[in-house]
Formats: sequence, C-alpha cells, structure tokens
Amino acid sequence: MQDQIILYNGPNSPFGRKTKVTSLVQEIKLEEKIINVYEAYFLDKHNPIRKIPTLMVNELAIMDSDNICLYLDSISKKNTLFPKKKYWEIMSMTSIANGLMESVLERRMESIRPDNEKSNSFINKQEIRITRTIKWLENNWNNYDENYLTMDQIAIGCALDYTMYRFDDRWRSENSKLNKWFTIFVENDFMKSTLPREK
Repeated sequence: MQDQIILYNGPNSPFGRKTKVTSLVQEIKLEEKIINVYEAYFLDKHNPIRKIPTLMVNELAIMDSDNICLYLDSISKKNTLFPKKKYWEIMSMTSIANGLMESVLERRMESIRPDNEKSNSFINKQEIRITRTIKWLENNWNNYDENYLTMDQIAIGCALDYTMYRFDDRWRSENSKLNKWFTIFVENDFMKSTLPREK
C-alpha cells in the first residue's frame, strides 16, 4: 500500500519552498496543502509548535524543513542531494541559508508591527545580519556545480529569492559570483514553479 504523503505549507514560506523543491527534484509525489498556521488548529495534534512546513506520512509527522528534505531524499530513487563526501559541508551551508531565511522573516515580521510596537534597532540588526551573511556566502561558498544538484544549492537559492521578495535585491549588485550563479539557478523549472505567492 502506497504511503499517503501530505505537505502542509504556507503560500510564501522559504522553508516550505525548500521542501517543495526537494519533492520536485527527487520526484516524490505528495499532496501539498496551503494553510494559515494561525488557524490550523488541526495541526496541534501532530505538531504542537504548529509551524510550517509539516510533512505527514500516514500518521507520522515530520517537522523541520531539514528533516523533511532528508526524508524525501531518503525515499527517492534519484541521486542524493546529500552526497556523503560533502555531507557536513552541505549541511553547514544549508544551515547558513536557513539563518538567512530566519533573519529576513524576522525583519519582515517586525517591520509590519504597529509603529508604536516595532523596534527599529531590531530591524537594523537583522538587516546587518542579512548583508553580512550574503557577503559571507559570496566569499566562502563555491558549490556552483551545474552537473550535480545538492541541498545547499536549493537552500541558498530559496534564501536569496526570499531576500528579494521580502527585503530588497541590492545584494545582487554587491555579490557578483552569487548573482551570476543565482541568475542561472532560478531558471530551473523547480524554482519557477514554486515562487512565493500571497494568500
């Protein structure tokens, strides 16, 4: 009997996008359900943190985007996105990309708070972190292999795209190597078909 796989996702979550891209690349058929986490009380039974993405495999709940990607990769017949020879390098770079997503998300959430509640110093702190992280990737990441797709490429691609979506695109003119790679990478069908969308 075939497993029922459901991905509970948001319309513009970079973490959710990362898992969706992984499912497409690894050719894992799943049902994606776009939800509003603030109203998704049904999810509490499986994921008390009520965060997206959450993957349900029959009655098994898999939480955290990295765990979901690892699971989807493990059941795929395609080449692994986590080759053993570069496993720890790939995981570390993926964590850097996750941190960039978090900073962009936290900046966004703070910036839409009422003026009397928001912290401009917190927003500035996140903007500094965003700029610093992208510059670090420009100077330290060089996995531009077009012949073998790995998880760090997917994560960094999603993080940079989310930065443009929720912040700005100034990083492109200031980080030429990343921008050159990104310009080509986002032309892949798995990136085009998973662009963020409003509710």
